[in-house]
Amino acid sequence: MKKTIIFLLIAGGTPLLAQSYEVGLFLGQQQYPSPHVDVAPGSTLQMEADSKTVWGLRFGAAVFDMGPALLQLTASFQPEAKSDLKGSLGGSATVVVGDFKQQHWSVGAMATFKAVVAVGVGVELRSEKLSGTLGGTPDSTTYSRAWVRANAGYAIPSPLFKPFFGIEAAFPLTTTKLTLNASNAEGLKSLAAKSQFGVYAGIRF
Repeated sequence: MKKTIIFLLIAGGTPLLAQSYEVGLFLGQQQYPSPHVDVAPGSTLQMEADSKTVWGLRFGAAVFDMGPALLQLTASFQPEAKSDLKGSLGGSATVVVGDFKQQHWSVGAMATFKAVVAVGVGVELRSEKLSGTLGGTPDSTTYSRAWVRANAGYAIPSPLFKPFFGIEAAFPLTTTKLTLNASNAEGLKSLAAKSQFGVYAGIRF
């Protein structure tokens, strides 16, 4: 293993140390699940939060940048997004029963293949702060879970700063199911975002 690292350092152009940084902005739609639970025979309680437009700041530092291959360590922050929380019981009309708020910070890694169209895949651990009103009681909790991100975009050639833009999708690798005797924290986790789709743009330098 040591011989391989020494060979790459000697033979290969760009060193394995961080040579570039990235600052970007994500803007897109965050979708929520519609958890439901049977509370009695023929009677189902269903909750849902409206999809919400969200934005977030992203930072990246390259730890491997050689030829078309780029590996970054990443960090991000998404400010609080507030959605109407709706509910229905036993086929009744859906009504607003409160609100649901979500924000997160994350750390992770992203691998990108830099061709004419750059394609990247990454994993990040998000610490999601969830809050809202369930059963008339306000509550909050923190939900830590892994997400996978994939994007495709284009970087504008430039000697110093390289502007880039593209599209991105992200999905959590775990979810929480709503149960009849769920605590408020479990109920909030069952409402946490199920996906994000949007655009991502920024600069590399």
